[in-house]
Amino acid sequence: MAISCTSSYVLILISIVFTSIAPSLASNKVTDTEIKQLCSKTKNLAVCYKLLKSDHRTANVDAKGLADISVDLAYNKAHKIHSQLNSFAKTTRDPHLKNIYNSCSKNYEDAIHDIEVAKKNLKSSVYKSMPVQVKDTSEEIKSCENLFKGASSNDHAHIKKKNQDFEFLVSIVEIMATTGDQMNFHVLQVCDGMGWLVGFDEGEWEWI
Repeated sequence: MAISCTSSYVLILISIVFTSIAPSLASNKVTDTEIKQLCSKTKNLAVCYKLLKSDHRTANVDAKGLADISVDLAYNKAHKIHSQLNSFAKTTRDPHLKNIYNSCSKNYEDAIHDIEVAKKNLKSSVYKSMPVQVKDTSEEIKSCENLFKGASSNDHAHIKKKNQDFEFLVSIVEIMATTGDQMNFHVLQVCDGMGWLVGFDEGEWEWI
């Protein structure tokens, strides 16, 4: 919708980065202090920090790059557990465990798909959709965990522990998705006193 105005108006492009670390993280290299600040939101700061630093790329990445690393860590872990579950299902002689391993394998297969979608959204800067994939991934883990309730004595493959390790990696991705969100918008100053017109990434405009 066109807006008429007898006097001049100013088009101002503003880029705002919403992070819990610092506004400059979107373009600057993330420091160790900032990584620790992020990891302080997890259940174990030290383990989170160690995991992120285990990737050589962490030394030279910005906030988005760090988020990409967290997704890769979760993705690789999910693949490893998925392969192990398939192997355990083939070798176990316990019919009950075989069913559990096969069911959990399907859970991890779906979790891997969710992480792949999250990675695509991150690459395309569609940050607002990432929490959806994180939530779906967490649900898959819970489904697998529920299968082992009351079967602790038979969990020789330590799948419950593997689930916990993967769940922790997913929690790091969740933090990246919720605190590393980025949003660009335009602000149009209209000279007839109507106020400010704000255009969001979705292509919508709103008066404020």
